[in-house]
Amino acid sequence: MIHGRYLPRVTRRDIIAALATILAGLTMVGAWTPIAAHAAGGGDVSDNAVYLRYQGRGFSIEYVEGWLQTVPARGTQGIIFHDKDSASAVELRPPPHQALPAYVQRSDLPALARSPGFARGALAPDSIGGYRALRLSYRGLSAPDDVTGKTAPLQFDRYYVPGPRALAVITLSTPLGVDNVDAFNRIAHSFRFR
Repeated sequence: MIHGRYLPRVTRRDIIAALATILAGLTMVGAWTPIAAHAAGGGDVSDNAVYLRYQGRGFSIEYVEGWLQTVPARGTQGIIFHDKDSASAVELRPPPHQALPAYVQRSDLPALARSPGFARGALAPDSIGGYRALRLSYRGLSAPDDVTGKTAPLQFDRYYVPGPRALAVITLSTPLGVDNVDAFNRIAHSFRFR
């Protein structure tokens, strides 16, 4: 029990599945290493979910209460929040030396295109925390289940937010067909540079 609330029971298998879901979609230029685990199930973020604010080095962002936190690989600045089948992650990268659309097209998309099941969606302008941003929608597959070898289709939304000292890359993932649009919109748009 934390702060008078009972937390849902999370098994080792749930944690491995969550990490596999996250890392399958976050295979970014050496920052994240995918692991094998069972394919994620489905489930949306509850409409009455409680959100907390994470204060990281150089940024802050809201996350869903009860989601686990994982620190990424050494040398990578960011955070991953996840439950059994959905995730949100923030990575701070060096500022790009080119226009943001060109950076996405030339640097990030080629790496994403090598991910299993990658299917590109729209690249559209957005605004987060007073900064002009880009939002890339795409689909991919979870890591294979460690028992059955099956994968699950995932929906990703990745936001690129150029700030004063870094490029924030916010990646949200959920099983295909699960409606986490409102929750993920809230999480992404809560991002702030500090």
